[in-house]
Amino acid sequence: MTTRSFTSNPLPHALIIAGVLPFVTGAVLLLSGINSVPLLGSVVAATATYGLVITVFLTGIHWGQQLSLGQAAPGLFVSSNIIAVSVWLLWLFLSPRLFMVMLTIPMTILLFIDFKLKQNNVIGFHYLRSRAVITAVAIASLILSATSS
Repeated sequence: MTTRSFTSNPLPHALIIAGVLPFVTGAVLLLSGINSVPLLGSVVAATATYGLVITVFLTGIHWGQQLSLGQAAPGLFVSSNIIAVSVWLLWLFLSPRLFMVMLTIPMTILLFIDFKLKQNNVIGFHYLRSRAVITAVAIASLILSATSS
């Protein structure tokens, strides 16, 4: 199995970087003592909701990989569904701050799955490197947001 080129098109890199900006912005606002912003309202709620969306989006990427690659990426149908439903249940039952802390677990699991996909040559090094860096920034931002006053 050969991986698809990630470096020939700058758009995925730009979108991955843009995708972490709401996490960083939420953390910066909360650390600055800004708890509410026009149009979005609560920064904690907006950041937590964005975390839900992004995590489910990442499970959708795995679902799509399973659809397009079949047995080259076994188990992604099941794992993506389990993670998506688990994140939704956490969202329903936890406070936004606790949800942000707990969200670091599925984000880490999704990154671990991507490491396994790289080992199996399903995804490329450049994509994995971008995912690892951005996931680390997102997790740090979520923890800072959740623990800010």
